[in-house]
Amino acid sequence: MPPYRLPMYRERPAVRCINFLCAVLLTMVLVAGIIMFVLWLSLRPHRPRFFLDDFTIPNLNRQSGAVNLPVRFTVDERNPNQKIGIHYGTIFGSVYYNDLLVASGPVVQPFYQQPKGDTPLAGELTASGPTPGDPAWQRFAGDAAAGSVALRLLLNSTVRFQVQMWDTREHHMKVDCEFGLRGDGTLQQGDKNKQCTLYF
Repeated sequence: MPPYRLPMYRERPAVRCINFLCAVLLTMVLVAGIIMFVLWLSLRPHRPRFFLDDFTIPNLNRQSGAVNLPVRFTVDERNPNQKIGIHYGTIFGSVYYNDLLVASGPVVQPFYQQPKGDTPLAGELTASGPTPGDPAWQRFAGDAAAGSVALRLLLNSTVRFQVQMWDTREHHMKVDCEFGLRGDGTLQQGDKNKQCTLYF
């Protein structure tokens, strides 16, 4: 009696065609994923950088308080992206002494920053305090007399990144600059060109 042999299994043409199409589709998806990943690495936006260039409040040490004194500052904004521009909305500035608001208001109108651009943001506000009647006045006047007043400058705005004709959604941005002023109201040398903290 001849030995029993299992019948050979042959795939139907339709099954082979489906397997081939699935393999081609998976290969195309993999290649497309690699291309998209490379494009994302090359085009993903890097956050801008901000540096405090200058800050002054003339006559800071006067005994009648800081009300109505001009508050002037310049913050250097740098776009590190090679191919991505940045659209800024109106930038609002606020200056604080501890938790006391010294000055606030809009400082820069909306603008577009070119890739690899460097833009000085010059702002001018009017001080609303402190006054001799504020609880923080004695401490503020003492710091001014000692030649070191610690302040914070906050800049708030919205930004959109642009890659050629494509724009991202808006992001809320806050820039936090901490620094000290001398008794004459000028920026301490050690805080000049100090990088500010950026929050998105």
